[in-house]
Amino acid sequence: MTTLHEPDAAPVDAATRPVEHRTGPARLRRVDPAVAAPVVASVVVMLVVGLWGLDRGSMWLDEAATYTVATRPVHQILAVLQNIDLVHGAYYLFMHLWLLPGGGEVWMRVPSVLGMAVGAGATAALGVRLAGPRTGLVAGLLFAGWPLVSYYGQEGRSFALVLGAVLLATWCLVQALASGRRRWWWGCTVCLVTAATLHEFAVLAVAAHAVTLLLARPAWRVWRAWLLSAVVCGLLVAPLAWLTQQQAGQVSYMTSPTWSTLTDLAAKFLSVNLWLSLVLVALVAVGTVAEVRRRPPTPLGLAAVALPLLLVPVGLLLAASLVHPFFQVRYVLFSVAGLPLLAGRGVDQLASTAARVTRRTAVGWVVAVVLVLAVSLAQLPALRHERTTGSRSQDFAGAAAVVAAVARPGDGVLFLPLSYRLGAMAYPDAYAGVDDLALKRSAVQAANLRGTNRTPDAIRKEMLTRQRIWVVSTKNQRVKAGDEVGAAEMAVLKDHFAAEQLFPAPGAGVRSLEVHLYVRTDAG
Repeated sequence: MTTLHEPDAAPVDAATRPVEHRTGPARLRRVDPAVAAPVVASVVVMLVVGLWGLDRGSMWLDEAATYTVATRPVHQILAVLQNIDLVHGAYYLFMHLWLLPGGGEVWMRVPSVLGMAVGAGATAALGVRLAGPRTGLVAGLLFAGWPLVSYYGQEGRSFALVLGAVLLATWCLVQALASGRRRWWWGCTVCLVTAATLHEFAVLAVAAHAVTLLLARPAWRVWRAWLLSAVVCGLLVAPLAWLTQQQAGQVSYMTSPTWSTLTDLAAKFLSVNLWLSLVLVALVAVGTVAEVRRRPPTPLGLAAVALPLLLVPVGLLLAASLVHPFFQVRYVLFSVAGLPLLAGRGVDQLASTAARVTRRTAVGWVVAVVLVLAVSLAQLPALRHERTTGSRSQDFAGAAAVVAAVARPGDGVLFLPLSYRLGAMAYPDAYAGVDDLALKRSAVQAANLRGTNRTPDAIRKEMLTRQRIWVVSTKNQRVKAGDEVGAAEMAVLKDHFAAEQLFPAPGAGVRSLEVHLYVRTDAG
């Protein structure tokens, strides 16, 4: 059975040593403050960061999908899942229960905040368990302030919950390796099944855990326990994976990874700020080297957990996407936790070195505090931006407010692309007095996300009966090749109407959503 050992004895202050957890009859019966304090602090800070600016003013496309589906009756949700979005089915049903008492878009985002709080606590706990209280505290705090974590911690989607479940499973894995107790293996299995049910790509964490075991070199009975856990997870998730393959057309728009995919991945996982990215990479490198050179060596160190979690799921999904493109950063969001873990170990190593050189424990803590504050302050502009409507692709609430203020009874409205109809479904009161000229069947009638369109000829006839038409579209009203409906709509608008852009206001900045009011120019 694998056990956890003390790290390098060189640091002079006990805060850098991992906390010993006794197992068996003699195990501790009270909560160790050295374990609890970093975990509680990380959870509290994550809750504060997550709740800060949670009402950023608008849903965007994916959140509108969550809200409009989850607020339907259960039988209608199940009807939708037969046609589309089965991969998110468990999340939609959970959100249906969550939204039953009421509440709007802000309440919809709260589960993601809670999921990230679990992730922050698990990150801190892993740091404490594998490298000591200071590493755990720093890792948890860095995690809470990580821009990508903060971004998805305020999204009305499943990915923060997936992250929380995967990191909790990783904690259970480490506990199982340390204690050999069956309950930890079952905990790991339950968490992984939960994560994969919310989004099936969470099964990539199983591969990361396998690499961790290879590095830990456990006894065969430990491998048997892990294999049982992996098999149970696979058997329970396999039916969902098979069914979702029938809806693979949903991701047909994705392309194979390119160099820009890797640069985008690096920018999101680290920072768009080059200097901050270099600092974070340096801290990760210091932490990794410190773990590799640890004396005495440990079968299971922090690097053996953090590096596979960071690299294996991302690498596997990138490789698979060369054959069947479906790589998105959010699908492997849980991998980002490897960075604050290693960076936290790097901060701890630098702090320990400073304490040893000066022979003052307080100096080590000052170094740690300064580094954490410096990184956090450098990330503050990104965190502030995430709490604005401009941080997301669409500002449906802003568009709805313009329509509500200026629209007249009998006005028509068109959506280019059709998916932007979700904005009207998310804010229905604003569009109550206008007619959707392209709509043939509503989303409920069609059992999908956004309904179906009339034929191009029928839409032309409807358009020519109106004097004013609102158009909610992508920037510059681009129509995709092969979109006959969009092309027909734009042709009629060009020949018979003149446009005035009302949203965003000229000079307000680049956004991917625009609202134009088209007024009839001919006699009609």
